[in-house]
Amino acid sequence: MFKQIFLSSTLLVAVAGAGFAADPIAYPAPVLYNPAPVYNWTGFYVGGLIGGVTADFDNNLPANPGPTGDAGGFTIGAQVGYNYQLNSSWAAGVEADISYQDIKAKSSSGSFEEDWMSTVRLRGGYTFSRYFVYATAGVAFTRRDASVSGFGSGDDIVAGFTGGVGVEGKFNDRWSAKLEYLYVDVPDDSFSAGSTTVVGGSSNHVGRIGINYHF
Repeated sequence: MFKQIFLSSTLLVAVAGAGFAADPIAYPAPVLYNPAPVYNWTGFYVGGLIGGVTADFDNNLPANPGPTGDAGGFTIGAQVGYNYQLNSSWAAGVEADISYQDIKAKSSSGSFEEDWMSTVRLRGGYTFSRYFVYATAGVAFTRRDASVSGFGSGDDIVAGFTGGVGVEGKFNDRWSAKLEYLYVDVPDDSFSAGSTTVVGGSSNHVGRIGINYHF
């Protein structure tokens, strides 16, 4: 009797084992959480910029109306700045740049030119994913050069307001690119051009792209 029970139990275990071997239980593969990278904007950066600029001139050259109306050209330069990540959604910073620009206006009595500009601005805005959407405002320094027929030429540097908006996105922790618009007010102001005085200024619109390296 004991021998029959032992043989029956052995046969049952063997059959069950064969069944498990033929039909193994399939367990789902573990799902690993892979969150999107979080970009922190705190730190210094340097970079370059290129774009276009248009100017609405309002000038007065002696004896005849000076160059007025629209003029435009290109701009190219460099920038340096510092950002600080205030919290997970907001950042602020300061940026300074200097750029060559080629905008000129001419009339029968002479010419007026703005050949470089530098700005120092605060900027701040909203950060999400890899992007920084910001507003910016500060002061712009513009070099003006006037030439008056029969009197000579001269130049000066004038300070005015600048403000605008932009968006910057990071490729990785070190590199980013930005698209930016600036309005620049070049105040009407008098300066010497040879033996006479010129009064001139403009309202400028600057669109530019930039590449930055973050330390």
